[in-house]
Amino acid sequence: MRHSLYLGAPLLLGLLMVVGLPIGALFLPIPAAHGQVGPPGEVINQARKMLAVTPSDTVDLVLGPTRFVYNSNATPCNIAAILADDTAAVTLTAVPIGTTLPIRAKRIMATNTTCTAIIGMW
Repeated sequence: MRHSLYLGAPLLLGLLMVVGLPIGALFLPIPAAHGQVGPPGEVINQARKMLAVTPSDTVDLVLGPTRFVYNSNATPCNIAAILADDTAAVTLTAVPIGTTLPIRAKRIMATNTTCTAIIGMW
């Protein structure tokens, strides 16, 4: 005999009523950040544009921060990047072949980057 009591949804609804929030508060839209906008209902965690990235120590990526960075190199390699909200580069070492990194990189650094085939996805 199996006894279980699921309190998830009723408990959550009860908490919303206690704190005075409307039920619709569960379905508030996610605010757009760093240009991630689109029609209502669009999935914003998918890339809509891909370009080869040329590493540079001085120039930010033309399209702004990426959604993803893909290592299309033939061997594992290093990728040094400055993320959207950072000022210093961090080097990701031994990034495996075919890895998609879910990072918002505003610059891929030439210094410490050994990958020669990097794809940025926006």
